[in-house]
Amino acid sequence: MANEISLNEIIEDLQSIEPKILEYENKYKLLSPYFYKLYKAGKLAENWDFQNWAGLYEIKLDRLEEYKQKVTDALSGLPLVDSVEKDFLTGSL
Repeated sequence: MANEISLNEIIEDLQSIEPKILEYENKYKLLSPYFYKLYKAGKLAENWDFQNWAGLYEIKLDRLEEYKQKVTDALSGLPLVDSVEKDFLTGSL
C-alpha cells in the first residue's frame, strides 16, 4: 500500500513545482491547461521541454486532487465564523 501523503507534503510539492511550470508558461507564452490539452491530443512536436512540462503539470493535477480530498483537515485550523458545506471547496477554483 502506498504511503499517505500529508497536507504539508502536498503543499510543499505544489509550491516547488509551480516556479518550474511558470518558466515553461513564460517561455512558450501558453498557460498549462491549454498546453496540456494540445500535448495530450498529440498536436505538439516531440520535445524534451514539453515532456518535462507535461510531467510537472500531471504531478500538479495529482497533488491538487489529493488536496481536495484532504482540504477539510485544513479547515480545522481556521477561525471560521460559520460551518462550511462539504462541497463548498471541492469545486473548481
